[in-house]
Amino acid sequence: MNENSFRPTIFNFKKRRDRIDAQKLIRTKKIQFIVDEVGEQKKELGFVHNPRRISHALLFSRPAKEQRASSFGLWIYFPWRAALVHVLELNKHEQVRLSRNFNLILPREQRQLKNLRIAFAGLNVGNPGAICLALEGAAGLLKLADNDVLALSNLNRFRAGLPDLGINKAVLTARQIYEINPFAKLKVFENGVEPGKEEAFLLRPKVDVLVEEMDDMKLKISIREKARKFRIPVVMVTGNGPNVIVDVERFDQNPRLALLNGFLRPQVAGKVVRLQQGTGTFTERMLLARDFMGARYLHSRLRSSFLKVGKTLAGIPQIAESSFLRGAAICYVVRQIASRAKMPSGRYFIHLEDLSN
Repeated sequence: MNENSFRPTIFNFKKRRDRIDAQKLIRTKKIQFIVDEVGEQKKELGFVHNPRRISHALLFSRPAKEQRASSFGLWIYFPWRAALVHVLELNKHEQVRLSRNFNLILPREQRQLKNLRIAFAGLNVGNPGAICLALEGAAGLLKLADNDVLALSNLNRFRAGLPDLGINKAVLTARQIYEINPFAKLKVFENGVEPGKEEAFLLRPKVDVLVEEMDDMKLKISIREKARKFRIPVVMVTGNGPNVIVDVERFDQNPRLALLNGFLRPQVAGKVVRLQQGTGTFTERMLLARDFMGARYLHSRLRSSFLKVGKTLAGIPQIAESSFLRGAAICYVVRQIASRAKMPSGRYFIHLEDLSN
């Protein structure tokens, strides 16, 4: 897919060339929608700079109509939406967009998150994590890798819609992030993390955290081995019915740490490494996937599902409530690592079911 399919174009109308290019896009109907709410953005910026100005009247009345200078701020062209949007320039845009993070995220913590380089290997579960981090201000560098496209059966949990069917999940995630922050720095890997290229994915340039959410069990092991070698912490969050399991591997603190903190049994890891294309039965592979996660830790309905896939189930069940919870957990753990807060290695459990017990 062409980079133009997921990367916006930033126009500065103070530059004649940019004005001409935008006019051409409008004339050729590549721009069909124009959003100009920059007056409201300027109003919010005033509140950020001087919160004492806030009053009930100011909050709930729109600013008086003003002559909007098209050369003020920047214009963002989103080709997949055929839309042109007027925004504040980078620093002012960031001040307003992230202003409601404070005082829950302190300025020092915000800077640390902004400069963090994060790799997402797998954008099914990785998507809500990447979106959550982008919303909270992660923009230093996000690597997005997935070779799968959005399917109808994903729409019970993936934050997308019918017009997005058939779009690569890494591309779709990039579009969603750019619509939140058009100034984000993204690298998109539409072929996913390819076997033998794990090191390049992690090191060119080197990332500070790996969020690993791939389906390929061999790659899950091999990329962890590379992350351990280069002392890169790994975060993985697994759906467990309505609950989630959080695995944190602080290879940056302990490069001798066992993979998955020892929860991946050596005999299971050995079977995964010896897997060959076309060998073994489908049921054997399903049970191996179950054991990779750790059967004893799984919700009873999920555990029983592995034997039903290919018989009465079309796939391993996953639901939206745990998918969004997984995204929030990824975001929280990565932010703790970024701020150098206490976030030790280990396996953690978040149980929504405790609310009803």
